[in-house]
Amino acid sequence: MQATQILIPQYTQAKYIPRQKERIWEIDFIRGICVLLMILDHLSILIGDYYAVSWYGYEWYGMGLGDEFSRFCYHWSNLSEVRPIIHNIVLVFFFGISGISCTLSRSNSKRGAQLMIIAIIYTICTVIGEEGLGIGGILTTFGVLDFLATCMLLYALISWACRRDVYATSIVAVGIIGITLILYFCYTPPESTPKIFAILFPKQDIHGNESLFYKQTDISPGDLFTLIPYAAYYFFGVLIGPFLYGSRRSLLPKLYGKWSAPVRFVGRHALIVYVAHVALMALILAIISYLFITPGQFGF
Repeated sequence: MQATQILIPQYTQAKYIPRQKERIWEIDFIRGICVLLMILDHLSILIGDYYAVSWYGYEWYGMGLGDEFSRFCYHWSNLSEVRPIIHNIVLVFFFGISGISCTLSRSNSKRGAQLMIIAIIYTICTVIGEEGLGIGGILTTFGVLDFLATCMLLYALISWACRRDVYATSIVAVGIIGITLILYFCYTPPESTPKIFAILFPKQDIHGNESLFYKQTDISPGDLFTLIPYAAYYFFGVLIGPFLYGSRRSLLPKLYGKWSAPVRFVGRHALIVYVAHVALMALILAIISYLFITPGQFGF
């Protein structure tokens, strides 16, 4: 068998010859880094936009370390010029890794359908939180889960149509990337565009001008990831995945070690972390507020 495998291309081996399944550690690691950065970003939004006002009022006057940290969180999430750049870089890696992961899975239609169900349940929870509990700005109708599920199902359809041919799939991926970027850089939907197309076109164009036919607050104020331009990030991962990981083995085996285990754990359980992290952080901040900052009040 070993002699036969030497004569067979690596991608063909990975596709047809059974091999013990093993996770590619750097994919989990990069995904874990992205998720941890997302948690820190969302923490700054929670503190700067929600808790800081109840903790320190609208006018913050050097009330100590907590006040300064809250001020930093507010400025980072609302006024920083660096945040959008870092945010976009993280999304390139996160969605690109997600696209690569699709090329390593043979059950994308099943995984995509399951993720879409979770996304719908998540949306229902945000509706309950906003309408039932009065927590403003959390309604999410097409967030990161919906986006990833849509791309995963689209990839499954393309892979099926291309009969799992890696080169044909790559050509389609290039086409999607090209069309997505052309529309992003060269087309502005008119005001008469139906709002159903809000999941396609971004809330701001390349120049930072607001969309003419919808506002995020009307569609998905809590989270919105439109197919333009983010599908280009995802399908870039689809494009390079088979060529980087055709053998389904790590590119950096010598760097693997226990030092990366905590981050890999987060990356391996990214879905659970994403679904639970905001509610968990809000609960922790509320308890801290109740016990130490605004005694007897949850500060939300």
